Amino acid sequence: MQVKNRAAYRRLLAATLMVGSTLPLALPLLAETPVGTPISNTATATYEDPNGTTFNATSNTVTVTIAEVAGVFVTPLATIDQNGGSVLPNDVINYEFKVENAGNDTTQLFIPPTPSVTGPGSATQTFITGYIDANGNRTNFAPVAVTANPTGSIAGLPAIGANPAGVLPAGFSYVVSVPVTVSNLAASGANIVVRLGDTGPNDNTTATQNQPDAPDNALNTEVRTVDYAGETGPASAVLPASAEREASAVQTVTVGSQAQALATILKNRLAVNAQDPAKLEDDIITYGLGLEVESTAPAGSVGITPGKLVGITVNGVGANRVLVSDAVPTSTALTSAADVKAPANWTAVYTTDALSVPATQANWSTTFSAAATRIGFVYDTGVNGPINEGTTVTGFEFKVITSGIPVGSTTPVNIANIAQVMGQTQGNTGPTAPLVYDESGDQNPSNFNDNGSPFVPPGGTILTPGSNNVPTGQANPTNDGVDNNNDNSGVGPGGEDNVYTVALPGTVLNGPAGVPGAVGPTNNNDDFTNRSTNVPANIAPGQTVDFTATTIDATFQNSISNPDTINPLTNILLVPDTLGFTPSSQEILPPDGTKVTITYGGQSAVYRYDAGVGNFVFESGTAILIPTLAPGQTINYGVSVDLPGATPQSTDTGVGYSIPIYAFKDVDGDSRPDPAETTQNRTIDRVYVGYLKLRKQAQILDTDGTTVLQAYTDNNALLASKAAPGRTIEYRITYENISIAPVGTGNIILDAQNITITENGDNGTNTWAQELNGEIITSHVTGSVVVTYGTTTYNPSGEQTGTTKAADVVEYVHRPGVVIQPGASGSFTFKRKIN
Repeated sequence: MQVKNRAAYRRLLAATLMVGSTLPLALPLLAETPVGTPISNTATATYEDPNGTTFNATSNTVTVTIAEVAGVFVTPLATIDQNGGSVLPNDVINYEFKVENAGNDTTQLFIPPTPSVTGPGSATQTFITGYIDANGNRTNFAPVAVTANPTGSIAGLPAIGANPAGVLPAGFSYVVSVPVTVSNLAASGANIVVRLGDTGPNDNTTATQNQPDAPDNALNTEVRTVDYAGETGPASAVLPASAEREASAVQTVTVGSQAQALATILKNRLAVNAQDPAKLEDDIITYGLGLEVESTAPAGSVGITPGKLVGITVNGVGANRVLVSDAVPTSTALTSAADVKAPANWTAVYTTDALSVPATQANWSTTFSAAATRIGFVYDTGVNGPINEGTTVTGFEFKVITSGIPVGSTTPVNIANIAQVMGQTQGNTGPTAPLVYDESGDQNPSNFNDNGSPFVPPGGTILTPGSNNVPTGQANPTNDGVDNNNDNSGVGPGGEDNVYTVALPGTVLNGPAGVPGAVGPTNNNDDFTNRSTNVPANIAPGQTVDFTATTIDATFQNSISNPDTINPLTNILLVPDTLGFTPSSQEILPPDGTKVTITYGGQSAVYRYDAGVGNFVFESGTAILIPTLAPGQTINYGVSVDLPGATPQSTDTGVGYSIPIYAFKDVDGDSRPDPAETTQNRTIDRVYVGYLKLRKQAQILDTDGTTVLQAYTDNNALLASKAAPGRTIEYRITYENISIAPVGTGNIILDAQNITITENGDNGTNTWAQELNGEIITSHVTGSVVVTYGTTTYNPSGEQTGTTKAADVVEYVHRPGVVIQPGASGSFTFKRKIN
């Protein structure tokens, strides 16, 4: 049985999508900002690579030189269990919503007297229990029941300030409470959803907020504005029905927490027998599996109580079976039934169904088949009882032969696979109950992510026994990640593949650190390691970076190995060289004058890229020659890269600078790899000059805060033509990881993590939060921040809106809080009203 190695380094690769509410607040009129005042905005950011190195990013600069408006926004405020603790059957949960007057004058509001509740809960009445002023201060009062009154007048509401009872000032919000009784039959994991309002699509997106009130305002399900007829002065004119606004929000709680079985499937490659070292197609690989049912919840998880593992229905075998399944790796076949071992009370099973059929739906048999696409093991919990918390099961074993590799093939082949376990939790079983599911390669039970959050499968829905969302179990190292150490210490979402490289004697493998047999987009000669240099702060897009000759701009660690289990390799030379290298559309060779230094065992060799000859020229040091690589031996070597002055930023060009590194046996003694020297392997060390691209755009909204007068652009002239006092600037900052996306097997990519985007309106060239004649040029629109991921901090004093810097938001600090993988992007938007 494998000994669990509690990995110290865990990486979050799955991201949870968080939609920020967009709740603009129109401010009281201020003195108008003079025409021609420039409103300038540049965003800056910091971020880290997977090694924890911090980098800077700077966006382009965008420069943008009152009738009564209705507005309403509904946002979830809180869910409160009246008796505290977990949400359980028969509990009463108060769903609180914030209903905000986002217009620029007082208004009345129609609020539905009876809320919409879906799931195992019920509610009969809506209450108003307090209000929140424009500065976020909350005042509670005795609950006032809402009745159906089309004028928006709610009897019993206290007056707010000098306003009549039931009239809500601009920027103020009602606290609306919906008490929901949880059904006594509510199942653990069931969701109870309360909707306040009825503005399709009713999904908390911008499409549900501050929308023109549809001509159905007799509906008792809406939250909508109702113009107050008692207004005087400029606002005394009655707003037409078309100017009224409506909004909605939904809020969810989950019934919990009852026990959940926490199953961890473990996998190791126990042995490899190369029967004829001169052939690739006859290697026999022995795999061992282990199963643990954890007695403690994963670190970082919330509301999880460990439970007992029981079975599901496995086609062809029967009900109440815990299923351990392992897809037969590509290019291999099972050897024989005699080579299959199972622990006591477990039975080996086989299926020939295509791997496109999930293991939960495949037809299984106890009869061995050499054509099996999967091998499995089942345990009858109906006969043997559940597998208790704290149980470890060992002794699963099987062998495969690499017979699927074409006879006579000489190209190294990666054999990759991943094991699965499927069952249910005792006390929570049946066709609609959650499936207990785990993949091998890491230490996390039940496919929990490395940070303790639940794994969300493809499709984003909960795994159930018949679900098509169960991964097929066919290994895909590009998507799954790799358990490089063959000890279940992999990190990443779900599980990580066990990968072994089959290669002929005399073959040398050269690749990223710890993965010399890595495979790139096409083969094991274009595998890669991506790293980045830093870009000094405030270097704008379009500017080059002047690297000094004495600075190491990027460092790499690569690995070479001898895959032969019998014969040594001798005299392996390491050099940068462009032999046979054709850059893809996402890479180029480095700038002329780039220096590359290879180091090993205290020696170093320096090469300079000469664009004139199109190759790397030896400059100084001692050529790195590895005298001997013993059978199965792996060693590491270092590469450092010094870029020249005036190097373009990768966030401008969209490409990285690729350094091909060869490990080869120098037969002709010219210190250069040649096509005839067949003992050779190339890996690519790729340098990016920054890889998180920031782009700033803005759009101009009319005085209603919603009508788009000028769509998003970074054309300053177009923006200036529509900017005017009373209108709103909506800024959008997009961030994109422009580095090459995961491909192949075992390559090292550049995730962007711990991103912090800073928008300071009174710093450097930014002027949008400067004061003019004692008043701020633009004011924050409350609730207007919309983000793809993460949270935003408002400085100097939280989210507020006012006429001075001290009373407004001068700086937004946005942290997505997720890893932005290569090719992924996100955005952060906020609104500022021009005063």
